Amino acid sequence: MTVLVAGATGSIGKEVTAALLARGAAVRALVRSHGRAALLPAGAEPVVGDLRNAASVAAALHGVTAALYVSPHDADEELMAEHFVAACERLGVRLVFAGVAMTGQNPVVRWCIQAMVSTFLPHYKGKLRIARRVATAGRTRPVVFSVANYYQNDELVRDEILGGQYPLPAHRAGINRIDLRDVGEVVARAMTDPGFPSGAHGLVGPASISGAGSARIWADVLGRPVRYTGDRLDWQDLLADRLHGAKLADYRRSYGFLAKHGLPTPARELAATAALLGRPPRAYETYVRDMAERWCAPRRS
Repeated sequence: MTVLVAGATGSIGKEVTAALLARGAAVRALVRSHGRAALLPAGAEPVVGDLRNAASVAAALHGVTAALYVSPHDADEELMAEHFVAACERLGVRLVFAGVAMTGQNPVVRWCIQAMVSTFLPHYKGKLRIARRVATAGRTRPVVFSVANYYQNDELVRDEILGGQYPLPAHRAGINRIDLRDVGEVVARAMTDPGFPSGAHGLVGPASISGAGSARIWADVLGRPVRYTGDRLDWQDLLADRLHGAKLADYRRSYGFLAKHGLPTPARELAATAALLGRPPRAYETYVRDMAERWCAPRRS
């Protein structure tokens, strides 16, 4: 089968692409430029297109059996999503979404989440509307994955961590975090297994981790002190050095929320994530050890 990944060079998309290739799927990657196409792994077929252009989206989807959509940080995100979803409906392509979504079955819980988003995270309203649009997309047998905050955000502050600081803010009660490699495995299965059930699934990591807790784990693995500095405001300047535009704005507001509020680990979603993986989700310590080995490996001349 041939599958399409929109945003294959992004944080979620690249892990899904890797998992699909490992499964032997023929992967078509929709990218916005030839420069982005050069970042794709061997085996992925690049298709250059613009999500704002309905015709180019339809052309990219022609002949595929399933497609992943990850909403970009963009002012036109709902228009872009509509082009993608509508094309999947017309062509009968299975549509899989990963990102910000509500997956709770209890209507009271859903109302509380909507109220929280409206109050504290209004920039997510468009993304929630996109997730609802995907969930009701007719012929596509849609699958919607809500993804927790992910370990890979640490890679934004690699130099600071290696320099002895952990600057990403997180409430002392901890926030649930997940390894995107786990997300990639589950999403790839949804795209390649015709029997994967439609519906909404929350993907979470094994525990909620505080900023200070993250610093301690990095210190233990690196074997040298790493201080938590996320209670200072200069984390916003660090993000501004690495991100731009709508993505920078979204990250600043999101981490501003995470600095003030904890995000618990829901037992039901943790059990569901483990069932989808066929194993417990990776621990944060495992990710940190893998990244420390990569970051600290001696460079070959």
